[in-house]
Amino acid sequence: MSLIVIDHGNRIETPVKSIFPTHGVESTAPSKGLHDSAGVEKKVHADGENFTQYLNSEGGKKPQEQTQNTYSALNPEKKKQQATKLKAAQVMSHPVHTIAREVTFKAAWARMQELHVSHLMVTDADNEPVGIISHIDIIEHGKESPVSIANFYTRQLIAASPETDISVISSSFIEYEINAMPVFNANNQLLGIVCRSDLLRLLISGSHIESWA
Repeated sequence: MSLIVIDHGNRIETPVKSIFPTHGVESTAPSKGLHDSAGVEKKVHADGENFTQYLNSEGGKKPQEQTQNTYSALNPEKKKQQATKLKAAQVMSHPVHTIAREVTFKAAWARMQELHVSHLMVTDADNEPVGIISHIDIIEHGKESPVSIANFYTRQLIAASPETDISVISSSFIEYEINAMPVFNANNQLLGIVCRSDLLRLLISGSHIESWA
């Protein structure tokens, strides 16, 4: 199972989409040109197809096939690299910073500023994770508020396992409009957390970017 649901710190066997509404962009068919150059665009595509067919009729290979074959010859490990996908365990931040659910919004904000993080896992009296609070939650309620976060943190979470593909996590950030995803193992232990900032660092560094697909 790639994604799991954590409710009040407990794993539940409920499909993610039955609890969390999706907000992703719907896939659409290729758009057709409606402007004056639509006819020209169609002609260009048609000419391109005829030219490709001509090359094939002469016994040549398609340019794309030639490139792929050449690349494969020079990179014998290509197939092996494509088969290896980046996992949550390789990207997550750990240990996860936590905060007790009895603290105030003011104290939670101060801790975020001290640690330079935008999310904190909320824990109960037994130091078990029961939810999450973000910097947006705190800003909405007031960074100087003396009110406890106990009734305002998020209790139902979309979570990942260590083996969840990063491609699944990144698409879930968009689909469910979330900014962070905790990582739990099969024993319901909190191992780490993946935030949008973690994925942005990967994009900037270009590290393992080919294994996102």
